Amino acid sequence: MNKDIKQELISAKNWILKNQTEDGEILWDDQGKWDFWDHCECLIALSIYEEWDAFNKGLDFCLNKINQEGLVKSQYKNGVITQDYFEAHHAPYIYLPLLQKYYIDHDLNYLSSFKSEIHQIYKGTLKFKDAEGFYHWALDENGLADDTLITSSCSLELSRRAYNTICVLINNEEFIDQEAIISPTKLKSNKFDRGGISRARFSMDSYYPILCNCGTEQDVDKLLNKFYVKGLGIKCVEEEPWVTFAESSECIMALHKIGLSEQAKKIFNEVLKHKNSEGYFPTGYQYDLDVYWPEEDSTWTNAAIIMAADCLYDITGKEKVILI
Repeated sequence: MNKDIKQELISAKNWILKNQTEDGEILWDDQGKWDFWDHCECLIALSIYEEWDAFNKGLDFCLNKINQEGLVKSQYKNGVITQDYFEAHHAPYIYLPLLQKYYIDHDLNYLSSFKSEIHQIYKGTLKFKDAEGFYHWALDENGLADDTLITSSCSLELSRRAYNTICVLINNEEFIDQEAIISPTKLKSNKFDRGGISRARFSMDSYYPILCNCGTEQDVDKLLNKFYVKGLGIKCVEEEPWVTFAESSECIMALHKIGLSEQAKKIFNEVLKHKNSEGYFPTGYQYDLDVYWPEEDSTWTNAAIIMAADCLYDITGKEKVILI
């Protein structure tokens, strides 16, 4: 099964490669949009297929975007900054493709060669931390610009775990972060209600805690009752008739991580049905109107699907960063 799935998704991987520029930038699609987090997700997918030339170029491009404080601007289009602030979870996400590469090829020299960048980015992450140990979502010239967010904090937690693992591998244990960024107790805080408004209508705020070992099977039941559309996948927003395939894939990984692999495989097979005639997957499907929407496609959606496939079917035969 793993060979069949790997073959099934080669065209999705090739579409990611098609949207990589000569200097290593992996765009969302042919419209020129780029951000660091989604680029890193694509790097993980490329590592799963051992596309090392593209991976190395993409990694170098990312690191060249990091400033001296270990931060990266939120979004670019055609090389121009379009969101002029920093997001907490963007820069540290680079730890996951770095660690995934190591799990596959065990090239410790390669991993160690980025020692200074690894610690520089970690120091930058601390700029988002408040006195209570919460991490704000964004930072701009005026300071901390927004509230703490569940999904951002969970992404940071997974990055922190990858960072700690890397510190051990490169014999830098003295730099290990001893404090968890998110926990079941912290999740109960109203600090996660952005602008005083609950974000419980977004599916990612339900499954990301499960990815961080902060959820139960009861939480899964609530998640699926609110966001799962039978035969299609996972909705992005509770009240919208819109399933998105990146969210579906991330939820699949969460289900697998908590031990519900059969349910995860069921949803994964439903996602596979949406592969288009070009061999890759659209961003989402609006099922009331029977249209794929938005009109833009996204490389990171295809990367998430590849990551879910590796979790479920072990197409690399190696450890997975998403399960750290």
